[in-house]
Amino acid sequence: MTDKTSLSYKDAGVDIDAGNALVDRIKGVVKKTRRPEVMGGLG
Repeated sequence: MTDKTSLSYKDAGVDIDAGNALVDRIKGVVKKTRRPEVMGGLG
């Protein structure tokens, strides 16, 4: 029998809230680089 242990993003060292905060901080700078070739937005 195998023991399946679930691993969360937090357990793996990923901080989703910090990532979202980073996206919010850089949106203005990234928006300035927009070109016609860009198909999507950020975040």
